[in-house]
Amino acid sequence: MITDTGFLHTLMVLSLFFTCGLFGAEENASKLPEIIKIKEGVYKFGSVLINRKMNSLSIPAVSNQINGLVEYGIVHENGKIHESLFRTNIRPQVFQTSLLLLKAKPIGTYFDNLWSENPKLIDYSKNCFEILVFWENNGTKYEKRIEKLSINQNRNGNAQKKSFIFTGSRMVEGTFLAESSGSILAIYADDSAILNNSDYDSANDDVWTANEKEMPPLELPVTIRFNLPMILN
Repeated sequence: MITDTGFLHTLMVLSLFFTCGLFGAEENASKLPEIIKIKEGVYKFGSVLINRKMNSLSIPAVSNQINGLVEYGIVHENGKIHESLFRTNIRPQVFQTSLLLLKAKPIGTYFDNLWSENPKLIDYSKNCFEILVFWENNGTKYEKRIEKLSINQNRNGNAQKKSFIFTGSRMVEGTFLAESSGSILAIYADDSAILNNSDYDSANDDVWTANEKEMPPLELPVTIRFNLPMILN
């Protein structure tokens, strides 16, 4: 296991890459926030809480859309908020860097297959994140899988359990697209987003709606925790 010193060194290297435009983009790169050790194995990276022992990270967000068509699960507050279940003030650069610090490896072939003439049915279950949304309303605490918060109208049901994978955001002409678009977690496939839906209907942009019966009330603060797949340990 990487030591605390090694963990902080890794962050410094990633921060340098982003700031210098080597891993991110000179057009939209900026200095990453300071990382603060809370206790053994737990760190604050801006507003991201990284737990190395649990192989997870948590972010604050706000319930953004509780009905109608959606294309995203999470976007930055300057992103496509009219199409997303949640919005957050976490910068996509910070979010992706947090995943890399936990040794997450993007599945680079996902879109090549998805958009090919004859896409193959690939089992990504071992690569899927467990993403949980927590909130409190009127004294009652709630915990829901993010997949339950949207509905596929074609089959009148949710996405399959644990359907989101780390694809990593695309780079185009030196621009880190997630930082420009604000796209963090996409329900409808988006190669600028950091996490994408591996459900078989992810390439369909007009079938996913917010699940009003399961969503927290509009504008309610939530915490979203991302448990990385065990395959990454």
